[in-house]
Amino acid sequence: MMEQSKFASLIKNLEVAYPYYFKDISKENAMAFVKLYYHNLKNYRYEVVAKAISNIIKTEQYMPSLAEVIKECDKETRAYYKDKLNEMYCKGYFKTDEEYGKAVMWLLEDKPLIPQWLIADVDKFIETSTIKQIETEVNENGNDIK
Repeated sequence: MMEQSKFASLIKNLEVAYPYYFKDISKENAMAFVKLYYHNLKNYRYEVVAKAISNIIKTEQYMPSLAEVIKECDKETRAYYKDKLNEMYCKGYFKTDEEYGKAVMWLLEDKPLIPQWLIADVDKFIETSTIKQIETEVNENGNDIK
């Protein structure tokens, strides 16, 4: 779940990109806006929402609706997991091409139907890769890991 403090930075990006939208908004309406967007976007990864909002800011002249942001988040979720699955494939995680194909199949829907076990495997793979990368950097610097 995305932290509210990180989410606040994403809202700031929207405020800067679309100042006219927020110009005359009351404090009460601003709070309602933040609550509504956070409630609907909090289960996405921060990286996914940040990329989706960045894409929208680059291509859309007007403030996006919540539905537009969610649609872009779904698209970025598929891209995020596709990148991670490709990385896992390159590092030999899948035993066969068929296993890789089945994992990718889940990402082809409009709304990705990613099974919880696959999300857990990707998260575990990312965590393990990060730890290995840190260990490699430490070893290259001549420090011992104990």
